[in-house]
Amino acid sequence: MKALKFLFLIFLVSLTAGCMDTGNLKENLFTDEVNKLLPEGMVPAGDFEAEEADLAGIGASESTPSPRIPEVPTYSEEKSGVVYPKEYRLLSLNFRRAIGSGEERIETEVCNITGKASGYNMEDACNVFNHVNRHWQYRYDKNAEFFFGASQTIDSGYTGDCDDYSIVMSALLKNMGFNTRIVTAYNESYGHAYPEIYIGNNRDTAYEILDYIAERYSSAENVWYSERVLEDGQETQYWLNFDWSGSNGYRHPGGEYFRGTCIIYYPNGLIEF
Repeated sequence: MKALKFLFLIFLVSLTAGCMDTGNLKENLFTDEVNKLLPEGMVPAGDFEAEEADLAGIGASESTPSPRIPEVPTYSEEKSGVVYPKEYRLLSLNFRRAIGSGEERIETEVCNITGKASGYNMEDACNVFNHVNRHWQYRYDKNAEFFFGASQTIDSGYTGDCDDYSIVMSALLKNMGFNTRIVTAYNESYGHAYPEIYIGNNRDTAYEILDYIAERYSSAENVWYSERVLEDGQETQYWLNFDWSGSNGYRHPGGEYFRGTCIIYYPNGLIEF
């Protein structure tokens, strides 16, 4: 299996990002062939301006049942007393405020996209991904510290930068009962932000969802996800990359990660470096 994993240490929690080769995935879902690599320096990034992507018809047919997405995970209580630097606390607060604004408008938009008011599963999450990416128009924001509320970005015609995209996607998925986190990543040339969605704390559950992505999207040669190993080593949380299609050319959830130094913002205020 061709797989790439890169490892970061976050406090005493380890975060591993990797991918699954869907050719092998479809033949042997629970293979143990997973390569873990430390990157040799920074990986050059391309130009991350969003390109218009026509996702109409993408993921229109599924040959496997859509799995449910697991419940919201718990977070390590040891982190609750940590005092973060002011700039990170402010960024975390702004993310949470923007995601939580205009909840009634967000609920209406979720219903418009999925045709449902409850009982959401991975199929619905993928439909949200398709809808947002089909309509997204990239707009560079010179004021990196100011975030529009999710409902405002939707009402403006899904126009914004990577921060706005992460906020909108997180707000829609949160309204559906799913859990997301926003990752900001920086390398020597670029900065980027992208959302991830929680897909479980055991490999069987996570791989069921990853297999669904591989089956639904014929273009998904690899499906990228992250592993968050808790400090006691007793639990691993799995997170699926939900970055936009325009930033990396992928037209499915689980596109390749933007590689750089990461800071992760959780919905409860936890920040990991």
